[in-house]
Amino acid sequence: MTIKPRSLVIGAATYIPGLRNFTGRRTGGTVSARYCYSVWLRHLCMLHWHGLPTTFETVAELGPGDSLGTGLAALLSGTGQYVALDVVRYADSARNLQILEELVALFRNREPIPDQVEFPLVQPPLSSYAFPAFLTAARLEAALGPGRLDLIRAAVASPGTSLRDGKAVCYNAPWTAEMIGDAAADLVFSQGVLQFVRDLPRAYTEMVGWLKQGGIMSHEIAFQSIGITAEWNGHWSCSDTLWKLAVGRRRHATNREPHSTHIGLLEKAGCQVVTDERSVRRSGISGAKLAPRFRHLTDDDLTTSSALIQAVKLA
Repeated sequence: MTIKPRSLVIGAATYIPGLRNFTGRRTGGTVSARYCYSVWLRHLCMLHWHGLPTTFETVAELGPGDSLGTGLAALLSGTGQYVALDVVRYADSARNLQILEELVALFRNREPIPDQVEFPLVQPPLSSYAFPAFLTAARLEAALGPGRLDLIRAAVASPGTSLRDGKAVCYNAPWTAEMIGDAAADLVFSQGVLQFVRDLPRAYTEMVGWLKQGGIMSHEIAFQSIGITAEWNGHWSCSDTLWKLAVGRRRHATNREPHSTHIGLLEKAGCQVVTDERSVRRSGISGAKLAPRFRHLTDDDLTTSSALIQAVKLA
């Protein structure tokens, strides 16, 4: 058995009234402006390096977490409107306003992208952490103008709930697909979120529906057991019954879907995968130890610990 005994104890505890939050919130590092700056610029640089656009009118983010900082970084690099979609309203206006001001300073100073030394767990790694040259002085001057910053501050203090509100920031938690509308977004992105989504086919169908023709998805996805098993990919060796016992009612437990599932769902939804930046790690389990439902996994699936996948909506 690869499940850690502690994981079974915690999983059982989540069924006890009042103890569901025993495992913590696990909403990522978005309380740090530098983290958000690093995450957004990594997505943007990878888009640029693969010949995709880096300017957007409307950007939607799944699972922003403890702040809207990554989306605010998008606004400060020229995005027109930002829509944040989460299952729980973790972020508050005071924290968002503080992070906004810190992000403004980072962009004005054209600070280098915080690297793997500062944030070793942030993926994907880049070949260069220099401030992106495509964020020109003219582009930043327009994005960081006094009037525009005032509009962003006002929207952060009082976010809209749908694009129809016309505000620079919309925040919906819990969210529904109707809050964006069909063919309304130029980019849909997430960082370390899709591994927690229970109904991936539905999620991809909805995200593709939000995108305009030629719109882009950019998702950094982890494929690890997140400490529940002794091996980083030991979750693929667990039976469904054992996994259910270990996970309990945690809000944040991996759906155990491998890299190939995401590629397949994107292609089935009518998207062309342009970027597939895989982080490869030696498998912690052999093929013989895979649970029956995972015996179809390829060697690529077994060794992919995370991936940045970027795709374009074709029609």
